[in-house]
Amino acid sequence: MQNNDVTIRRKSYVAAKEIKASAHYAYVVNGITLDGSKFDVGGYVEEGTCLGKNEAGKYEPWKDAGLTDPVILDESIKFTVDDKGTNPDVTAGQVLVHGSVYESMLVGVTAAFKTAVGAAIRFV
Repeated sequence: MQNNDVTIRRKSYVAAKEIKASAHYAYVVNGITLDGSKFDVGGYVEEGTCLGKNEAGKYEPWKDAGLTDPVILDESIKFTVDDKGTNPDVTAGQVLVHGSVYESMLVGVTAAFKTAVGAAIRFV
């Protein structure tokens, strides 16, 4: 018997957004490593998420204490759960360290984050 299933199936993805407010910007050279244990299992990390480096040298969502080297993710990342049921560490390449960004498009931006990035990133 032939299967005549013609159901249309879709996966829903969030569309990319433009967080950069200028054509002049700079990314981290060679990317960064996201600490999979610090994100929701199988989670989606949205473009514009503010990140900081933890003591293990990996990046996680920004917290006002205990993190260094603030950056902004300029790509969205979906974690794929491994065989152990956890997130693996993931490398991100599009990570802003210099430029102008739309503050309203960012995720997790705080006054402490803005102070930590100093003059490297301008918020508009």
